[in-house]
Amino acid sequence: MNRLVAILACVLCGGCSSAIAPRAPASVSHTEVIGASVEGREIRVEILGRRGPALLIFGVIHGNEPLGAPLLERFLAHLKENPALFADRRLVVIPVLNPDGLAGRSRYNSRGVDLNRNFPASNFRKSRRNGPYPSSEPETKALMKMIRQFRPSRVLAVHSPLFCMNYDGPAEDLATAMARASGYPLKASIGYPTPGSLGSYAGRDLRLPTITLELPGKITAEKAWEDLKEALVIFVSR
Repeated sequence: MNRLVAILACVLCGGCSSAIAPRAPASVSHTEVIGASVEGREIRVEILGRRGPALLIFGVIHGNEPLGAPLLERFLAHLKENPALFADRRLVVIPVLNPDGLAGRSRYNSRGVDLNRNFPASNFRKSRRNGPYPSSEPETKALMKMIRQFRPSRVLAVHSPLFCMNYDGPAEDLATAMARASGYPLKASIGYPTPGSLGSYAGRDLRLPTITLELPGKITAEKAWEDLKEALVIFVSR
């Protein structure tokens, strides 16, 4: 009895605080290495949020379209400053999916494969540029790992230089809102076939709302952020 009284007195007076203090909440964001490129460069993902439906966002699937990286890094910083934007959602963000292509300023990975033709879509076509089979490339495998792990409810890919808000799957309403916010033209098609593309796989086959954000050919990172900030917020919060 005396021991119980002593413990209660300790709690009431604040003594032994190290033993009874509540744990600090887990960080709302963390970075993971989800794979490596052909040449061994790390592919990193930043995950924000701890619960709710997941949203997948990635850039630089083509190494000669580098502006997606600084745009997504700026967006990540904005999200961390404003966590209410992704309340009850998890964001899975890969700023650079093709680090070898980025280092070499090449559309392709180090084996000469266009990663955006290498997904296991029903329209995949084997070729030198598309790969010998679906998901043959380590970079594609890294993104597929995130799709399997998080089962995203929508997907956003950042490209250039076609200057439009393109969409696949049930994403017209979302793409329309993003196009209006940014002033980018809305396009249901970019005008040519894309066998094995992420849009074909996620949007058409899996029926996930999939947005392909095509930046203009010549634009600074600052201008891209200024133009697209509201549209990107719509993608994560709508």
